[in-house]
Amino acid sequence: MNYAVPALRAGYTHSETNIILPALVGVYEWERADVRPLVFCLRIDSAQPLTLSRALIEQRLMLWLAPCRYRLLEALAEHLIQKMRGEWHCKRIVLEIEKPDALGKLARVGVRITRHVG
Repeated sequence: MNYAVPALRAGYTHSETNIILPALVGVYEWERADVRPLVFCLRIDSAQPLTLSRALIEQRLMLWLAPCRYRLLEALAEHLIQKMRGEWHCKRIVLEIEKPDALGKLARVGVRITRHVG
């Protein structure tokens, strides 16, 4: 997915791409039988310096994903953005989640959500 995102005029940005983590997401029962890998890309814009690292972001995402049993990627994305808002001081969050092979090799399934904070 990785679409161009216009930068904010002043501030700090932290971006991570292609974070692959297991999660249980799906509408159909066969999708919910086991965890599958999801691909996360995110961009966090802040007025203050961010003390984030890829390792910290992966750790938090794994913690937040563990109890999740969402049917839709959109619902999962909103849940994760709320968690990020609560923990990290930011002006904007762009979160992309892709579910590889959700439709076999036919298409790529994913969502991209942008939320402004404050």
